[in-house]
Amino acid sequence: MTVRVNLAPGCSGFTMEDGSHYKARRPGGHVDVEDHHAPYINRLGGNGDAGLLSAKGAHYIGTKAGRWCTECRFLANNWSVECPRCGRPTVPEPEREPVPLSVALA
Repeated sequence: MTVRVNLAPGCSGFTMEDGSHYKARRPGGHVDVEDHHAPYINRLGGNGDAGLLSAKGAHYIGTKAGRWCTECRFLANNWSVECPRCGRPTVPEPEREPVPLSVALA
């Protein structure tokens, strides 16, 4: 019996510590892993960072509100206290200054 593991966009597969290799038909697809491997995938801390979403089913990683960089006008993830583009501090999205329409369209 197998368990379906959904992969993150761009991830095309992975190799287990015992040497078993799982490859998807396309990047961001899914692989069917053996039952004995599924518990190890679910126990990985931050398995989303490894490119795996879950061996339990589809899970989506993200946040509803982000953090705004007022310097380069970039909306980063909620956990980004520094802008990944310019390195300046970010503020929570609701606290940002409104951007005038003329600047937003430029």
